[in-house]
Amino acid sequence: MECRDWGTDGARLESSSLLVSQPPYLQVMLRDRLHIDDSEAQSTTTSVLFVHAFVCAITAPITGQISDRISSRKAPLLIVLGVELVGTVLCAVATSLPVLILGRAVQAIGGNATWIIGLATIADTVGSDNTSRTLSTISMFYMSGMLVGPITSGTLLRLVGYWPTWGTAIAMLVIDMLMRVIMIENPVEVKKDQGTKQSANTTHNADVESPVPGGDSSGPADETTGLLASPSNESPQTASSGNFYRILLTNPQALTGMACHMTAGLVLTSLDTTLPLHVMREFDWDTARISLMFLLVQIPFLILGPFTGWLKDRVGSKVPTGLGYVSSGLMMWLLGVPGKDGFSFAGIGERGQLIYATSLLGLGLARSLTTGSAVIRDLQAENPGIFGPNGGYSRGYSLTNLSWTAGMLIGPILSGSLTQTVGYYYMNFTFGALNFLNALAFILSLKRDFELTCINNSDNMCGGRNIVLCLSS
Repeated sequence: MECRDWGTDGARLESSSLLVSQPPYLQVMLRDRLHIDDSEAQSTTTSVLFVHAFVCAITAPITGQISDRISSRKAPLLIVLGVELVGTVLCAVATSLPVLILGRAVQAIGGNATWIIGLATIADTVGSDNTSRTLSTISMFYMSGMLVGPITSGTLLRLVGYWPTWGTAIAMLVIDMLMRVIMIENPVEVKKDQGTKQSANTTHNADVESPVPGGDSSGPADETTGLLASPSNESPQTASSGNFYRILLTNPQALTGMACHMTAGLVLTSLDTTLPLHVMREFDWDTARISLMFLLVQIPFLILGPFTGWLKDRVGSKVPTGLGYVSSGLMMWLLGVPGKDGFSFAGIGERGQLIYATSLLGLGLARSLTTGSAVIRDLQAENPGIFGPNGGYSRGYSLTNLSWTAGMLIGPILSGSLTQTVGYYYMNFTFGALNFLNALAFILSLKRDFELTCINNSDNMCGGRNIVLCLSS
């Protein structure tokens, strides 16, 4: 049942990534349907793509907040998939730029919410013990969608035309909605109801039994009884939204994870922005070889993602993630070595091209160690109700998604500006240095467990217990 649950979510997230990836038929739309002049095509394309990331950045925290206030995520997922369907239809029928931008904005709201709520549903289903492995697999689905999406849409556009291509995307969303209807949701509501009843019974017994100061029990009582028997906390209270974000945004581990996630977005968009033009100028490569270079970045993660997730579940994320960011920094620097801006020993001949391709492959291998574990550990097991009856997964994933979107927004501007002002080598050197800083910050933030006591006014609503909130990229 659980495998079917998160597997269905993974398929849905993959199809969403097919829709939000940069479509090759956008230029066809601008030229044939919107009649945009060629001189304005680049700026118009930038605006259309910018809208999606911008709307995602704005709506992510709101989506997470609303999702965590709803006990069942089945209905919200159906609603946001419907919103994404509406946005897709608007994009398909658009004959003017305002309608296309509106469609992209609506599509961003629905697709972003699908991603956030879908990840939270998966986290609820698999539990904290298997979170890294599961999210690595889900990231594999997502990245495969990003990889296959442009190829599929471009092929369909050439073979069957404009409307059948859009019809395929719309049909996938309809299938997604049907999958959500027939999918069996993990019965977390029952567990939460039982936890609430147990809390009430324990609170009632606390009037008769002797309290345990600080929530610690020296007797045979279990941990839950110790937490609930504190005289300063007769029942577990729910953290407010402000407390949730205060805890998360003051935790060094969480902040480091968000920074790492943002850097991952920066790196990927820098490749999209600078790689094609660089290799065409330096190596005189055609589009087929350029596509192969992007495959070198993606394929290692698609193959190794589940394994590295399993590894993190077994040995922890400190060493693998730190090693991944060190390797990413080295590979980003090595990317700038071939070419006129780099070192003379590499050049632009076969040696330089081999170094460049090997660097991209190494970057893909390194990414498999750094991606897929942006998680909030399941605090509900330690402190039931600490972030409300429905947990805090959606809000946590919304912040992670916000970090990623920020990287996607800044990446093209930063990489393009650096390439034009200081050259391709120093642009890669800068991004490599960011990865080294991430590795250092990540290792230092995990040097010890940062414990935060959750406070509500002046009362300790964790009964003297400390909680550890971990978010890694």
